[in-house]
Amino acid sequence: MLRVYLTSEYDMTRTTLAATAVLLASVSSLAVALPRANHWEGKIVGKSSPKIKGEASMRAGKMANTLVINVKLTGDAANMTRPWHVHTGSCATAGGVYGAPTAYTPLAGNKKGASKGMATLSMPVPADGSYYVNIHESATAMATIIACGDLKFEK
Repeated sequence: MLRVYLTSEYDMTRTTLAATAVLLASVSSLAVALPRANHWEGKIVGKSSPKIKGEASMRAGKMANTLVINVKLTGDAANMTRPWHVHTGSCATAGGVYGAPTAYTPLAGNKKGASKGMATLSMPVPADGSYYVNIHESATAMATIIACGDLKFEK
């Protein structure tokens, strides 16, 4: 048996309006639940050589409660490997490593003295505090900091 249902234009308009209202309510609540796009930025300045320069950022990762830290460095000696970390505090008032020290893969410089690094930490973007990036001389000379940069909170 074949049944045919006829709906009026009025019923279709009501259904469309109701579906639109549900969609808008869903999108609105999603926007409220999304974290703000706050992040940290900073310039890295060489201590042992004014040629060394760079930048660093801390941003929310793609996964919930992850923090991605990126570092770019130029002006270093060719082919150098440099350990680096984000610390609490500032370049002037040193603090401990932020997160697991093993999360920070050393920077591997190219023949032009440029390098990039990234670390992912299992924590959200901090909303306050003081943080800085330091670049160490080498794995055997961790106490020697060749470059440093304070991070500033950006909204």
